[in-house]
Amino acid sequence: MDLDIAIHRGETEKPLVIFIHGLGMDKNFWVNPLETKIFAKNIPLKVFAAARPRPASLKSGKKLTIGSVPKKIDNLWSALRDKGFNLLCWSQRRPVGPVNVAVEELEEIIQKAGSLFPHQPLALIGHSRGGLVARKFMETDVTGISALITLSSPHKGSSLSKIGKRLSPLSAFLKGVLPKDTHGTVSGVLKNVTDLLEGSALKELMPGSDFFRDLRDAPVEGIKYLSFGGTKTELLTLYKWKRQGDALYPEPMLVIPDSLISVLPASVIPDELCPGKGDFMVTAESAVLPWADRHYDLNVNHISIMWNKTVINRVIEVLDGM
Repeated sequence: MDLDIAIHRGETEKPLVIFIHGLGMDKNFWVNPLETKIFAKNIPLKVFAAARPRPASLKSGKKLTIGSVPKKIDNLWSALRDKGFNLLCWSQRRPVGPVNVAVEELEEIIQKAGSLFPHQPLALIGHSRGGLVARKFMETDVTGISALITLSSPHKGSSLSKIGKRLSPLSAFLKGVLPKDTHGTVSGVLKNVTDLLEGSALKELMPGSDFFRDLRDAPVEGIKYLSFGGTKTELLTLYKWKRQGDALYPEPMLVIPDSLISVLPASVIPDELCPGKGDFMVTAESAVLPWADRHYDLNVNHISIMWNKTVINRVIEVLDGM
C-alpha cells in the first residue's frame, strides 16, 4: 500500500524539509490542522487553539463553551511553505505501532524525496515521537541530512503511560460538572485515551525501555541540531457564561488537564502533567536533544508548540543557514 504523502514544491534553491508526526496522529497535524483529530482521534486539534471568548449577547443563550476556535492556524508547515521551502510529510500506516515501523517508512520517504528533490539539502523535523523516529533512522544513515529539529520529543522517555489506570475517577468528576447529554461522549473519549496511554506504543517510550537502551545514535559533524520543549500543561479551558447587565460574560470553569489532575493523588501525577515541568505529554527535561546546538524551553503545551512564533523563527534561521 502506498504511503499517504503531502508535498509542497517551493523554490529550487531552498532545502527540503521532511515532517514526521507523533504518536496517533497523521499528516494533517501539519498540513491541515483545522480538520484533523488527535488524542486517539477523539478531539479536533483546532480546539487547542481556542482563545478566551468575548462577551456575547443575551440572545446567544450560551451556557458552556470551550472558547473561540480560530478559522486559520498558521503553523510551522504553513510558515515554511510561505517562505518558499520544499516540504514533504506523510501519514504513518500504523501511527500507534512500533517506532521501527515508522523508521522503515521514513526510509521509504527519504528514497522518494531523493528522486523528487535530487539536489536539495535535507532537514528532518519531528514532533513528539517523530523526533525519535528521525533519531533511530539516523543511527544507520545520515546521507544528505543537514539538520535535525525536534519539537517536544521525549529524548529521555515519557512516563505518561503510568497514569492510564488512574483516569477512571476523572469520568465521574467530569460527569459531575458537565451537562448530561455529554456524559456518553466523556466516557468514550476517556476510554479511548486510556487505551492509548496503556498501549504498547506509549510503553515503548517509557524511560529505560528496550527502545532507549538500544538507541545508538550520536552527533554527526556538519549536521545542525535544534530542539524545543514546553512547560505549559494547560490544553484548553471550558467557560460558563454569566449574565452581567445586558450581556453574557465567560468565566473559566474547568482547565484541562490542570483541573482534572487535582482529583488524582499527588504521588501518581508525573512531571509531564505538572505546570512548569512538562507540556502535558513530555517533560521539558526530556525534550532536550542531548547534542542540540541550541535548545529552547517555551511556555507552550504539546500541541501549541507547532504554531509558536519562536519555534517558527528559530527553525527558519536554521534552514536559511543550510
